[in-house]
Amino acid sequence: MQIREIDPARRPADLAAILPAARAVLGEQLGDFPALPASLLHLWCLPDWAGRSTVFAAFDSPEATVADGLSITEWDTDTNPELLSTCVWVAPHARRRGVGSALFERVLQLSTELGRPRVVTNAAATVPVDALLTARGGRLVETVTRSVLDLRAVDRAAFELTARATPKNSRYQLVRWTDRCPEELLDAFCTAMDTMSDAPQGDMVYEHALNDRARLRGREEISIRSGVRRKVLAAVAPSGEIGGFTMFISPPDGPESLDIWDTGVPRDHRGLGLGLRLKAAQTLWMLDEFPAARAVQTFNNSDNHHMLAVNRALGYRAAEQWSWFEFDNSARRA
Repeated sequence: MQIREIDPARRPADLAAILPAARAVLGEQLGDFPALPASLLHLWCLPDWAGRSTVFAAFDSPEATVADGLSITEWDTDTNPELLSTCVWVAPHARRRGVGSALFERVLQLSTELGRPRVVTNAAATVPVDALLTARGGRLVETVTRSVLDLRAVDRAAFELTARATPKNSRYQLVRWTDRCPEELLDAFCTAMDTMSDAPQGDMVYEHALNDRARLRGREEISIRSGVRRKVLAAVAPSGEIGGFTMFISPPDGPESLDIWDTGVPRDHRGLGLGLRLKAAQTLWMLDEFPAARAVQTFNNSDNHHMLAVNRALGYRAAEQWSWFEFDNSARRA
């Protein structure tokens, strides 16, 4: 076995090398959800704005060009100075050969080299690795629910009714954009995006950096580089404030699947039904612009009861639970 550091963000051959293993693992974890688009894997390998990332791949020989497993590790440069976040995926055919252990060991080495002793990783309940992670010293810090909506079964008339303004939220105008936020809404959207720091996150200790123009524009450009489109729907108050928003993405090579990234309602605008109205209108946008899409998925902390209730009201079904584990690598660092 050989562990190599690769660069899928810049080298197409490296992206092609890890795509089969990534698709095989996510195929297990996500059930019948459409296969992972290459553009989305490319986006995951790109460093975030004010962030860094490293990808390791495991090959069974020096000559091999298709990886048996991979890890994608990322870290912030302006917040969370002790933290590394990683995923370690091993193709089913290569398991029980020490591939996952070798990849995780390389991530721990990186943790030591960078002086970041907290390492977090996740696992889906459909792949029973909780006991293995706990045995390696992992501590459960967050549980997340994945919810899926079958777009082919949507009752359009019912969603049109839900998307209508109510007496409580009729003062808000729904505004949509693709890729880049309109300049006149940029500051308001940065403020609205900061509400994501209010979302439950279990025992996970994570500092959310405040959004500003540079950060938002930088993240938009990262998505554009990968070809993944950001679709944002916002509820704009007469004052110009954004009272709520929801964002989904559409990969150019994945017409059957969509992902909701963020949905938020700032504290001063809660209790007006904006979350339900926005997500119903968002679904109608999906149906109109992506008629080939058959499913959309979203992830929420399992204690985020309000957003989970909104999802259930719209027909999302709970798929599986995901667990985040944290490893303390400080002893090794010393």
